[in-house]
Amino acid sequence: MTWSGDLEMFPILALPEPVLIASAAAEADLAQAASKAWCLRQQDSARALALAEAVLLRLPLSPLDALSRCNLQARMRLVQAEVALLGMHLDEAHALLDLAEQQFSDQQDLRGLCDVHCLRHYEAADRGLAEHLRQSLETAIELAERLGDPQRLLMLQLTLARSELFRDQTLANQAWDQRLPRSTEGLSPACAAALADYRGLQSGLSADFAPAARWLIEAYRWSIESGQLRRALSVASNLGYTYTSMSDYAQAVEWLQRGLSLARKAGWPGSLSLALAQTGDAMRRIGQLPAARELLLECQALLVAHPENRSAMLALKYLSEIELDLQENESALQNFVLLAERAQSADSKDMQTDAALGQARALLRLGRLHEARAAALHARDVAQQQRERSTLVDILWTLAEIGQAEGQAPEAVLPWLQQALEQAERLPGYCPPPALLESAAAAHAARNDFSAAYQLSQRASEVRQQVFTEESGKQAAVLHVQHQVESARSEQEHLRQLAQSESERSQALQSLHMVLLHLGESGKEITAQLNVDRVLAVLQRHVQELLCSSQLSVFLLDERGDLLQCALGCVDPSAAGAVVAVADEGHECVQALRSRTELLIDGQRMVGPLQVADRVIGVMRVIGPQVQSFGEREQLIFRNLCAYAAVAMDNANAYEKLGELQRQVAAQEKMASIGQLAAGVAHEINNPIGFVNSNLGSLARDVASLLELVLAYREAGREGASAEQRQHAQTLERALDLAFLAEDLPQMIHESIDGLQRVKRIVQDLRSFSRVDASDWLHADLNEGIESTLNMLMHEIRYKAQVRKELQPLPVVYCLAAQINQVLMNLLVNASHAIERDGQILIRSWVEDEWACISVRDNGCGMPVDVQRRIFEPFFTTKEVGKGTGLGLSLSFSIIKKHKGRIDVDSAPGQGACFTLRLPIKGPDAGVA
Repeated sequence: MTWSGDLEMFPILALPEPVLIASAAAEADLAQAASKAWCLRQQDSARALALAEAVLLRLPLSPLDALSRCNLQARMRLVQAEVALLGMHLDEAHALLDLAEQQFSDQQDLRGLCDVHCLRHYEAADRGLAEHLRQSLETAIELAERLGDPQRLLMLQLTLARSELFRDQTLANQAWDQRLPRSTEGLSPACAAALADYRGLQSGLSADFAPAARWLIEAYRWSIESGQLRRALSVASNLGYTYTSMSDYAQAVEWLQRGLSLARKAGWPGSLSLALAQTGDAMRRIGQLPAARELLLECQALLVAHPENRSAMLALKYLSEIELDLQENESALQNFVLLAERAQSADSKDMQTDAALGQARALLRLGRLHEARAAALHARDVAQQQRERSTLVDILWTLAEIGQAEGQAPEAVLPWLQQALEQAERLPGYCPPPALLESAAAAHAARNDFSAAYQLSQRASEVRQQVFTEESGKQAAVLHVQHQVESARSEQEHLRQLAQSESERSQALQSLHMVLLHLGESGKEITAQLNVDRVLAVLQRHVQELLCSSQLSVFLLDERGDLLQCALGCVDPSAAGAVVAVADEGHECVQALRSRTELLIDGQRMVGPLQVADRVIGVMRVIGPQVQSFGEREQLIFRNLCAYAAVAMDNANAYEKLGELQRQVAAQEKMASIGQLAAGVAHEINNPIGFVNSNLGSLARDVASLLELVLAYREAGREGASAEQRQHAQTLERALDLAFLAEDLPQMIHESIDGLQRVKRIVQDLRSFSRVDASDWLHADLNEGIESTLNMLMHEIRYKAQVRKELQPLPVVYCLAAQINQVLMNLLVNASHAIERDGQILIRSWVEDEWACISVRDNGCGMPVDVQRRIFEPFFTTKEVGKGTGLGLSLSFSIIKKHKGRIDVDSAPGQGACFTLRLPIKGPDAGVA
């Protein structure tokens, strides 16, 4: 929705307490006639006009009062012009104002001229002529100052200030905020209504919705009391927008329907069209698209002759957004283009921005990406020019989406998302949308910047909680505002009627106060839970306390959105009532789900949607002990409990997904460590295995030759052997070189045995390192863990640094030995990575009181203080993308913390780093100080 810029006319008919009274009796009678005509105008403009004309014609005039008669005719034309404006007969009104202005100019009647220009500004507003509107008001103010009429002057200043809020809020506040009254005290009802209207819009446009609601409710009351029906219609519309901004759609629709009812009763096209436009947008926001479209089409039909009227442009904008919601993208694009043309003609900057952004979104959906980018950039330029900072966030976000659709790399998309986030952070009281934070997180993750992705994901979760807290605060503030207004009204009624109502009012306030306190504490406890089952348990307890032992059922929407599955309140989960099909339109839970509003059935059952922002995740239902158990108070409590439950369950689901993501990333880090370790072990084993394999090949060959020689001599030594056989044996002996074999064979056997012993030692070290046979807590020798870990990593370290050990005897330490070895591996690997070449790594162990201590020192590049503060954060790394996950030290910190130990770091740039582990010798439950 958009704020209503609809204006109130006040020259003659708008002031039931006349400010036009002069000394002449005719002037006083004229003011009285105007007041009567205004009161009747609420029901029937034609009858009001007739009454005003009849009273004017009966005024007693002397023979010398021809000038007065002319003046009365001119004022009658003002009345006629105002009635024509109410009927949107703008050309007729313009002609009447021209005639009246000419007559007042001839008579040098400043008051009459002031009134003419007041009505001209209204005509300019209906025609969408912003500059003419301002000129008319400035002329009227100048005339009021010359008249010395303070009340008329205040009304004009408030009207101009209100108009300028829509042009440039910052400049308007600078120009008017200190010049206008801060309170309605001492003002006439008409001026009080105008001031409260201005202050309400000022707060609302600054996104300060609680005081905006308070001011606007007061403005509505003063408008009704002073007979300013048109202002009442505009205020009701803006109250609808205020409650929509506070996510209280039920109150928003109530106020908009109240304004629509008044507008239909009055039958004025301008007011009715505005009410239709704003109500249509509210219906769109709660998902009632067919009803919303019908209202907006009715609005357009009323203003078909005035396409540049603001209400007509609003209706076109909202209709275009409905078409986007319905995926009618081509039609939406055409309407946004038309809106841009009309906004340009009317010099409506906020509409120009909305139109350009709408075109970009429609073009994006149509796949016309180049045009979408151009439209979004244009929207950005207009928004920056107008300082429309909240709209600028959506525009920058849209530019990022366009980049993603174009297939741009994350590096190209990220600047738009970062600008959007920076813009959002600069807005006072504005939280970046969680979806925007998640989009930025996904972009960072796509470029392997897991640290930034993790931080943005965490921020999104925090914002969801913050938004919920703020929404709860806003709703509590709205309740407080409504209570203040009702309290003031009750107090006035008390002064006029019964003194004893004070006691009753006090009791009601105390009761409401206690309910609000209880409700606030309930919300804190419910939303503090991060497990769905726990949320439901706490919710059930508070429902029992706040709603008189009601029966509670909670249905959650499945992933496909086809079924509502009972999560709480179904005795038999296999029963038919445990699952409700969303296609079952007759079911009360489905009705609440689709309408996104709570239902009160027979005063005994309340059914409401569980809604987070624009998503519905389920339905909550309570059943009272008897018919008429629930009233408005219980509905209010139920509505807030639904909001608390929705956000709590959404946060619990998000937390569960985040935990799963962390477990997956930790598993990946472990796999990376295993891969690194496996590479080193494979290299160490390959060397001895290689020469053992080579020796065995030689042995196989030589042994085969020796066997052949033995067989040849056996054949030659037999009785009757031939000379050739003996010659063959001698030839084989000479070929074998027995002297060489006698020296070489024992050496090959010795080398092979030594190589196999090396393989055996590596396997033993690997087993000792991983402790595969002891995954539980045990008493371990940490020096042995140091040795085995070094042996596993020596292949990686030996090419970069020399390792020196200063290990003192240590008592056995009660620990998870395999996890301590993993910590040592992380520290040694990091030390080697910090050294380019020819470095040194020193490993020490010692006993310090009840602690077993190990330090790993390197002479590598070192770390500045700001890096040292963050090295144990998950995903933080100073390594290049793809060379480190940033989880090694985080996991090490967690392991040492599990052992109730300490891990400290001492480093400086260029001076290396030293990590020191301290573990309680007797284990984590020993209570070491």
